[in-house]
Amino acid sequence: MPCLKIITNIPKSNIPKDFWTEIISVLAEGVRKSPDMFLCVIQDDCELIINGNSTLPGVIATLESIGNLGSEDNKRIVKLLTAFMEKELGVPPNRFFLTFYDLETYNVAKGGITIETLLKKE
Repeated sequence: MPCLKIITNIPKSNIPKDFWTEIISVLAEGVRKSPDMFLCVIQDDCELIINGNSTLPGVIATLESIGNLGSEDNKRIVKLLTAFMEKELGVPPNRFFLTFYDLETYNVAKGGITIETLLKKE
């Protein structure tokens, strides 16, 4: 269950209606997992300062996944997401900040059980 969390100073009204569909496609390509596995949340219209400026559009994001993250994977993913944020939201590359978290199955739960336990049942 990869999860992308986005915090932005962009108002909801300026986020394209198809943003969700499009970003899930980008994530699926980048992380190499099925689109139906992804979780994504956007916290919009936040007070945000990047590079000393709070008026230009900016995004701070975290991407968490069990696997498919690492040195080479992250380079590919950040390139895809940076281009997407610039195209869809008008966020310049120097105002997009992304952190990656490669999670262990015992640190993630769904439906009241850890993914580790869920995988052992299969």
